[in-house]
Amino acid sequence: MNDLRILISRLGWPSTSARWWTMQELAARLGEETARRATESALLQLLHSRKLEAEVVEVLCIFWMASKGYGYSPAVELTKNIPKPSLLSNLLMESLGLSARSGDMYLKEVSEDFKIPDDFDSVQGVDLPKIFITTLHKLEIYSGLPFVRRMAFEWAENRTAYPEAPYQGGLWHFSQSLGDGFIGSLSSRTSLRVISAYLRTLAIAEKRWDMPSCLAGKKSLLALPVHPTLAFLRPKRPLWFPTSADFDGDSKSVEAAFRALIARVEAAHPGDELISFSSPITISAERCVEVSLVRWSQDPGSKVVDRHLGAHLSSFWAQRGVLTSSAPHPLSTTTIVAPSKHEELLDKDSQAWPLAGTIDFDRIGYLQHDLYPSRLFIPAMLGSQKITPHNEHLEIKAKDQVVANLFYWNAGWGSVRPKPFGGNCGTALISRGKTYRKELGFQVRSLRAFYLWQIRTLHRSGTFEEFRETLATGTVFV
Repeated sequence: MNDLRILISRLGWPSTSARWWTMQELAARLGEETARRATESALLQLLHSRKLEAEVVEVLCIFWMASKGYGYSPAVELTKNIPKPSLLSNLLMESLGLSARSGDMYLKEVSEDFKIPDDFDSVQGVDLPKIFITTLHKLEIYSGLPFVRRMAFEWAENRTAYPEAPYQGGLWHFSQSLGDGFIGSLSSRTSLRVISAYLRTLAIAEKRWDMPSCLAGKKSLLALPVHPTLAFLRPKRPLWFPTSADFDGDSKSVEAAFRALIARVEAAHPGDELISFSSPITISAERCVEVSLVRWSQDPGSKVVDRHLGAHLSSFWAQRGVLTSSAPHPLSTTTIVAPSKHEELLDKDSQAWPLAGTIDFDRIGYLQHDLYPSRLFIPAMLGSQKITPHNEHLEIKAKDQVVANLFYWNAGWGSVRPKPFGGNCGTALISRGKTYRKELGFQVRSLRAFYLWQIRTLHRSGTFEEFRETLATGTVFV
């Protein structure tokens, strides 16, 4: 069996996770001495054949991942094999230590009678998130320049890249057998065409409309297939993962299940603490269960009695404290999280605050949407933190000391997920000792600790029925 040929073909699959994992495997092969030459040759041929800017970026990301994660030294031939350069491909080339390619960037004028195609508007928010058109719309309001019209024109133009199949099928094909209630975790040719039109519009704005290069480069990062820090996460389900039946039953049974989960994590990681957990437990056509858990601290003086605390804090799951992130340079594998403000995390009525929050969308990978936003919990601390990839998980440091690790796994093998769920994957944020709590900056007096939990259950009798949703929230004091 030709594994390399199979991997190359999988880069064309619309499944987002499959493409990301395939990129990881190919990057690892570039780092292996025995497989490097054949893999490099196959990828250079693939790169040369790409017809869209976004397709070029995806292949270049494989070389970038191999360089950053597996000690690969990129071949100089890389520069010669880029048929559709963009601001983002140039950033990747510079990060690899190679010269950026200006390309022929043939610029057509948009005729006055050009009308935005109906299919351009119809795919926004359906085949891909609206973040691309929203970003250009904001730039248009600020500058008065026709960013959205230009993007629509580029969309119409790049239809010729695949004249016989510009859309690569419909999303319904992947979910119809499961009935209503499921949505595809997909990035099809439609997405690649829109993202390519977005990148081309930014290049035109920089070249013709005097858009500052630093701003154009920053906006181009929205078109990254993978977040530079998250690119090396490998899915590995932990041995302590709960069974599908653990969270059935009454409130006492559920609390017992959460206590058992916390105990299993502590047994697997002696001296450490589970800070957050978020994952589907069961996914089937008739029943789906998603469980989320975050550790909190509480000062004396609460106006909310303990039995009502879960209901009082239930809005946390909809809002979640968002932690601001940045990077030393655009493609740095390090993500810096800004200090949290205690007053913004504190719920005054209960005098409680979460010990974790989700990071923002500063650099988002469109092949990693399963992780956003509800899976990427990071400790909420009064000092800044650095997140870096380490041994296929994430390592979080404060003052150069490791305070926590984020682990990731796949929880559903299909190409679709239940619509209300955050994704098919799960994560767990586990502390390294108890330093993360000391770093909060409080003189610990009589603080109480508890976990706020949520169980989302979808159930129906058959695939022709709509899901009925049950949402339960509560607390477990520890």
